[in-house]
Amino acid sequence: MSRFDSTTRTWHGPTQPPVLNPAASIGQVIVNILERTPEKLIQIDADTGEEYTCDKVRLQMIRAALNLTQVFKISKADMICMVLDNRSCVMPLLFGCFLIGAPVHTLDASFQEADLIHLMSITKPKLVFCTEHNQSTVRNAIKLAQFEAEVVVLDGSEKQKRIFAQHDAEKLYRPPYLGDSNQTTAVVVCSSGTTGLPKAVCVSHAQLIAPYSMISHMEPSTVLCFSSLYWISAFQMLLLTVFNGFKRVITTRPFSPAYACELVKKYEVSNAFVPPPMLAEIVEYCEIRQLKLPTLRMVGCGGSSLPDSLKKRANALSPIGRVFVGYALSETGGIMSLDLLEKPNSVGILMPNVSMRIAADDGTLLGPDEEGEILIRYIHPFIGYYGNPEATQDILTADGFIKTGDIGYFDKTGFLFITERKKEMIRYRGYQIAPAQLEALLMELPGIVQAVVVATPDEKPPHDDLPMALVVRSRDGKQVSKLEILDYVHGKVPDYKRLRGGLFFVDSLPTTANGKINRMKAKKIVPV
Repeated sequence: MSRFDSTTRTWHGPTQPPVLNPAASIGQVIVNILERTPEKLIQIDADTGEEYTCDKVRLQMIRAALNLTQVFKISKADMICMVLDNRSCVMPLLFGCFLIGAPVHTLDASFQEADLIHLMSITKPKLVFCTEHNQSTVRNAIKLAQFEAEVVVLDGSEKQKRIFAQHDAEKLYRPPYLGDSNQTTAVVVCSSGTTGLPKAVCVSHAQLIAPYSMISHMEPSTVLCFSSLYWISAFQMLLLTVFNGFKRVITTRPFSPAYACELVKKYEVSNAFVPPPMLAEIVEYCEIRQLKLPTLRMVGCGGSSLPDSLKKRANALSPIGRVFVGYALSETGGIMSLDLLEKPNSVGILMPNVSMRIAADDGTLLGPDEEGEILIRYIHPFIGYYGNPEATQDILTADGFIKTGDIGYFDKTGFLFITERKKEMIRYRGYQIAPAQLEALLMELPGIVQAVVVATPDEKPPHDDLPMALVVRSRDGKQVSKLEILDYVHGKVPDYKRLRGGLFFVDSLPTTANGKINRMKAKKIVPV
């Protein structure tokens, strides 16, 4: 359980040494694990049927390390950018970069020119990997961002073949130690960007190695995650696979509930990660067709609030599994809390070596059942935003706690509850309104698939924010009406939380590449 220190007003998870050595470089750890079970199947490409054993991944990552160094002249600390989907060669290529200490800036293959210009302008990579489908966009973005980079197209090109070509030194290769793993950047991922332009988050080798001490006992599993490596959640699922000897199913096809269920059934998937909007689509798809997903044991869910009503419906899809809600930050590299012990609407208890505080707006540290901003400190520290020391300084307290911008509280028994993002809070007549609470109420109604609540400005003085709901209804059965929805919500909230900005039905809600609802774009789709 989470433990509260009343003197320092700090909550602590258990103190526990990691199973894997966070002082090593992550490439050293991965090679050591892969060579223990060389014939074990670790990855299946659902698109092509291509299979990777541990030995195939190990050999290809070593070849990539050697050829990146000697053929492409990449050295330690040279930035590499991947604008890629989940194709077979990404895993060994990424691991090869780990071996030589070249930090990897991971971007989603669906990004348009403007996104790439903003993000690549931050890191200015020396080498950029892309696909045949997006190479024109990538090359234009590099040109407009005004930096020089070699571009490698991963569609069977000669350059790709050179990366994984046989090398004379591969049989005697030994992974090098790269220096202090707490200060050596392994990957650069991005903050979510749903409330503003994303920043480039540096994640250290130690942060990627250390968090996996709690799950090493898990049974053999098959893992599915649609997210590309643009997201820290995708790294967590990838490393979950490697560090625990699991099997990973990948696909370049976009998420749909039908395809997700098809993959779960075909490959007997036991572990999956989906953000709440995707989970809602899967649940509706299965309920309408009376389908079950009996192989699922663990469905990880995070990134935005998950209504307890949706969690219960999802749990009913598998007799042997359940949904686990976690709380993580890109800045920490791993899961900071997890509902290993269930409590409705909680994101669980603190993971090992994690400390948290709850702070009021004036910085006063709060106690149990008092709501404020969540501050986090992990034993392996956040090393900063790439090229942005001002933002790094702004997000850290004097003693190294990260100011998350999330609002929440601990109850007296040490369970953490996330109320809302600080920037997403709606303010009306001096009151603060958490959109997540209203969204959870909306999702309780049968016939509502997705819902988001955003602020719309009141044209009348004093020009407050007004809560406005956008709702996606089920296309099957009797559709719930606007009046029924408003009567239900307004019957459960105080007057100041009423949906004064209106309620609108939409066919779909805009999402980020990871499936989170994009609130900024949602505000722009209100029907006239």
